[in-house]
Amino acid sequence: MNRLIALVLIGCAFSAGPSSGGKEVTWIEAWLIPDPGLFMWTLITFFIVLIILKVAAWKPLMDALDAREQRINDALSSADKAREEAEKVSNEYDEMIKKAQAEAQDIVAKSKEAGDNLRTEIERKAQEKADELIEKSNKQIESAKAKAVDELKSISVDLAIKAASKVLDKNLDDNANRDLAKSTINEAN
Repeated sequence: MNRLIALVLIGCAFSAGPSSGGKEVTWIEAWLIPDPGLFMWTLITFFIVLIILKVAAWKPLMDALDAREQRINDALSSADKAREEAEKVSNEYDEMIKKAQAEAQDIVAKSKEAGDNLRTEIERKAQEKADELIEKSNKQIESAKAKAVDELKSISVDLAIKAASKVLDKNLDDNANRDLAKSTINEAN
């Protein structure tokens, strides 16, 4: 307000030109030498307008400025609240992302563990199956071996009987010969 009054006074001082008194005045003189009568009327007019404005327009102007200031403050506080809310939402999203990453890592770890367990189970079953096949093969080999040994004993008994009958040139009955040969072979084992 004080600046406004000072500017008006300076303007009034420069607007009031010198009274020429019939002689021509240069523009520099018009600026530098004020006319006191015009200066006084300008001041009186200014203060009358200032008083009228203060009475009639000052309150509405101040109310408008206060309302504008309030709107600006409200907008600033609203912007601050929106920024805080955005930060809060951003933090919540960050937390959700961290939880999702942790869950994904947990799922990957569980899947890996399940895969390892499945692999171990498959290996164990394969080993059991292989052991079973080996055992079955060993039994078949033992059975074939026992059968071959029995067959070999039978053939060797027959050969021994033939050889003994040729040596003795005497033929015993077949059952007695077989019993004799079997007992001889069993004694050899």
